[in-house]
Amino acid sequence: MTENQEETNHTISEDSLETVEELQSQENEITEEIDEVEKMKNELSEKEDQYLRLQAELANIRKRNQKEKEDTAKYRSQSLATELLPVIDNLERALAIEVTDDQGESLKKGLEMVMESFKVALKNEGIEVLDPLNQPFDPNYHQAIQTAPLEEGQEADTVVNVFQKGYSLKDRVLRPAMVIVAQ
Repeated sequence: MTENQEETNHTISEDSLETVEELQSQENEITEEIDEVEKMKNELSEKEDQYLRLQAELANIRKRNQKEKEDTAKYRSQSLATELLPVIDNLERALAIEVTDDQGESLKKGLEMVMESFKVALKNEGIEVLDPLNQPFDPNYHQAIQTAPLEEGQEADTVVNVFQKGYSLKDRVLRPAMVIVAQ
């Protein structure tokens, strides 16, 4: 080989080497960019996941608040009804008294009218009387205050006497009925 050829080969080798190095450098840059893009994709995916979870949580909070509002509206008269139940009990006791004169009869008639107004008002608010006489005992609605021996024709765990009426508001028990149960 001539000296010129050697020099050309050497120059080509150096040029090739520089080109290879440039290509490797570009490849490294591309790899770094790809890694960075992957990293950004992962971060985006995480942020999307967080966003969707927050959206779901907000939807759940809205549903819970809506249900609480509905329950508040549904049971708005619970507190007042609970306060009025002893008044109704006292009116019933007063109505149970036998009267013999006209004045007492007039007073009793007035009390009956008041009691009827209470019953209508309670019914309008969704409050119902729990009167379980001769029904099976249910601890969700009744409170047994005493047991009585079984008599002929009675079944066990049957309410045989109601000491105090119970009341419910929609599906909630305001006051369980106080009962005597046959055993």
